[in-house]
Amino acid sequence: MRIALLADAGSVHTQRWIQGLQEQGHRVVTWSQRSGPVGDIRRLPPPRRGRLDTPAAVWQIRKQVMAFQPDVVHAHYLSHYGLLGAAAHLVPLVVSVWGADIECFPHSRGWLTRSLVQWILQRADAITVSSQYLQKVTQQYTAKPIAIIPFGIDLNRFRPQAPNTGPLRFIINKALEPVYGIDIIFEALRHVQGPWQGRVLGTGSQEQRLRQMAHDASWDDRLQWRGIVPASRLPEELAWADVGLYASRRESFGVAPLEMMALGRTAIAHRIGGLGEVIDDHVNGLLVDPQVPGLWQQVLQQAVKDPDAIRLLGAQGPAWVAKRYDFAHNLGQIQELYRQVQRKAG
Repeated sequence: MRIALLADAGSVHTQRWIQGLQEQGHRVVTWSQRSGPVGDIRRLPPPRRGRLDTPAAVWQIRKQVMAFQPDVVHAHYLSHYGLLGAAAHLVPLVVSVWGADIECFPHSRGWLTRSLVQWILQRADAITVSSQYLQKVTQQYTAKPIAIIPFGIDLNRFRPQAPNTGPLRFIINKALEPVYGIDIIFEALRHVQGPWQGRVLGTGSQEQRLRQMAHDASWDDRLQWRGIVPASRLPEELAWADVGLYASRRESFGVAPLEMMALGRTAIAHRIGGLGEVIDDHVNGLLVDPQVPGLWQQVLQQAVKDPDAIRLLGAQGPAWVAKRYDFAHNLGQIQELYRQVQRKAG
């Protein structure tokens, strides 16, 4: 099958879809504003203020994609690449909703952006989301069927590891941005008594502020800043910890917690958005009500006090992930969807 992807080639999620589809024998070409390390990438005009790049991108996409003659066009992220695919009148068109494109974008310019979202979804021949939560949000703008196809976990890479021993180890593997609530975790940890060690992965606009918080709390000897970790080393890096902490203020799915759980580690997260779907509370992780002040401190204090109890929860994670979020199964789902829209278009 010849597949045209309109997606951010710099995103690890896009890269996984490209690799997976190529391994299944498909010819995949990706149109993106960013370059990426995987696949055949056709660069689009760089973003400009006020989306002034859109007309040129639409013209390029229509010309080049039609020359490629794909069996299916798949646009990832409704408010950007979905818009480009719809405006270029490409068919058959699959549009995948990722999160902020349906949670935030429709409210950014009132009726204008709401109408735009409805129009893009109307142009789509199929719509996918990664979670039940996103499905419910997207249903506010269309009556069309919406397929749930998660960003699953590569179980060949993220395999169960032996539990750790000793004091609690935690890891934060999210971008250092306000939406991911790392400051909430740090504030709670300031009041936690007892031994613990931590690692922070990634970078972001909040890095200097978070480093200052850690320094003020005298954590220089117990908290490591690991920066961007290559994908090849990520399973090993995550397995160092006992628990991943996710205090997101908004979260549509939860790939990071699932990666931890597939390794046999515990996830503690806000009960918000799609996180409540990927974590079974008090079975393979813990969910924290974001409306209850001081609850993060209580949960983390208990985890530091009894790390073995946290490790027992983590032991339940691999089977949960394998049953519900195996990327190989998700890859089969997307290929079947492609075949369906191809048959309808033919």
